[in-house]
Amino acid sequence: MQTLEAIAKRKSTRDFDPNRTVPDEVIDMIVKSGCQAPIGGNQRNSLHLTVCRSRDILDEINQSTAAAMNVEARDFFYGAPAAIFVSAAPKQMAPSVEYANAACVIENMLIAATDAGVDNIYLWGAVQALAKNPELCAKMGIPKGFRPVSAAAIGYSLSGEAQPRELSVSLSVNYI
Repeated sequence: MQTLEAIAKRKSTRDFDPNRTVPDEVIDMIVKSGCQAPIGGNQRNSLHLTVCRSRDILDEINQSTAAAMNVEARDFFYGAPAAIFVSAAPKQMAPSVEYANAACVIENMLIAATDAGVDNIYLWGAVQALAKNPELCAKMGIPKGFRPVSAAAIGYSLSGEAQPRELSVSLSVNYI
């Protein structure tokens, strides 16, 4: 698949097959793709990736998220058999750059996953709740001084393969 094809085909999946796992070699390729992302100030040591295939851990994050958001319990990972978390160590010289860096890593991983035929979704809410749970972060092996800022859930959709869309301008744009 060509890059623009993968971009046009990528969609947010909210109906993963929890019983169909992503092969290790595909997850490794997705992680490697994330590691090729541009990082502000080339501060690669300011990011950490955690690949979680543990349903128990994902369920703990779901419970923590529901409690933090004061909502009914549900699966914030949409049944995905795996999630890749991006954690960052905040940089004082460039406040909030960790969010931009994490977004670049996630985008690379989402496009690589799509190219490999793996469905995916960018996650935010559950990650913010996780960041407020230091015990769970420690249980996940997130290094001290790092905070989860983004994640991608990956797996295979129950509703079938995504159809490519035509690339178009859908955001406000001006040219000067």
